Amino acid sequence: MIDQERAGQAALEHVDGAGPMDLSRPVWAAEDTVLRRVEPSDWEVVLALESSSSYQRAWERVTAPRSPDNCREWLKQEAAKGPLDDNFFLAITDRQHRGMVGCVNTTQADPVAGRFYLGMAVAPEHQRKGYAWEAGLLVLGYMFGERRYQKAQAYVHDFNKVSQAGMLAFGATLEGRLRRHDYFGGRYHDNLIFGLTAEEFFAAHGTPRGGAGIRSQPESPASPRVTVQA
Repeated sequence: MIDQERAGQAALEHVDGAGPMDLSRPVWAAEDTVLRRVEPSDWEVVLALESSSSYQRAWERVTAPRSPDNCREWLKQEAAKGPLDDNFFLAITDRQHRGMVGCVNTTQADPVAGRFYLGMAVAPEHQRKGYAWEAGLLVLGYMFGERRYQKAQAYVHDFNKVSQAGMLAFGATLEGRLRRHDYFGGRYHDNLIFGLTAEEFFAAHGTPRGGAGIRSQPESPASPRVTVQA
């Protein structure tokens, strides 16, 4: 039995020349960030986040205010999703205090093509602290390393320089521009399309093997605030 285990481990080490897999590394926790399912009780944080017009424009577009009851009902539906649903909406929480500081989601997950869209947002008072950076790495690592997806995509508006820098820091490539794609603030705006393959991600941030973990945020780019695809 021991010889079989050794043979299996040797086979794993041989794949792509990688070292042994580190199965003890937390999937949903980083140095300062823990991800969890949203709950109906998160409605005040989510509603406060949505109340910002600049946040709404980065998210998608400015809308009429949402009611507390509507927000609670929506979060109830998100909380009821099964754990194997690859379209999820998670709370970004501070590891020390466990308070919710933002959210991260995946949408349009296509297991056949192996593609999904990534989105995240962090409350203004918690930005520039690395929460979005760690949350993005955790979700990308999960989708690439555990769910076998091969490409992440994100739409970022042309004026959202922070999110553009964040996607580039993750290792993504600017793949295209949708001209005059959205309208708000009295004018049309372009949408930039970023793409990141699993190979590019692991090359930039390490693989799930050999004890690789969440790397520190680079000094130059700010924490990304990427448009969430609904």
